[in-house]
Amino acid sequence: MSKQDVVSGYCSFDRKKSMPIFVLIALFIVLWSIFFSFYTPEQIVTMLGVQNAYIFVFLLSIIVGVSVFTTTLFYTSLVAISFGGVNLVWVSLLASIGLLSGDLVVYYFSKTGSQCVPEKYGGIIVRLIEWTKKYSDNKIILVIFFYSLTPLPSDAISIFLGVTSFPIRKMVIPLVLGKFILILVFLELVMLGYSFF
Repeated sequence: MSKQDVVSGYCSFDRKKSMPIFVLIALFIVLWSIFFSFYTPEQIVTMLGVQNAYIFVFLLSIIVGVSVFTTTLFYTSLVAISFGGVNLVWVSLLASIGLLSGDLVVYYFSKTGSQCVPEKYGGIIVRLIEWTKKYSDNKIILVIFFYSLTPLPSDAISIFLGVTSFPIRKMVIPLVLGKFILILVFLELVMLGYSFF
């Protein structure tokens, strides 16, 4: 595959158009932090109701799953909601599915965006595609799973998978399973640590 096969043109990105998105993310983080400083986890779950708290976790996961800047906010929100008396397995499952939804958005944008990168970066995409061809899909699935077990944002691996056009059906299960295990273990450890105080 040549550089010309990958790079079909130059797409100019308007920084003025992306500024409102950055401002909205920053505003969301600030407002969310203020919200948690006024209400305890129990009050938040009481206001939402337990069933609505699960829906809230799912929607929050979708929103923060699209941005690398909101990872810390996401985990602190999960901890706060978990202290409200919700089922940790359900929270972990819904959060991991919500994160997958955000990851799929990033995957889609990186896959379509890789077709219109500036020519000087086309070689990087060609090298990434050639590098992934050296490994079997099963090895890449293992990398996805083990990466998902870390608290690192999934955006990075979703971008990589999108650029290399790795099949979605092969990335869904390792992403969800890895994040589910990570979130459940993280919340259980937080609850265990909190019980000592």
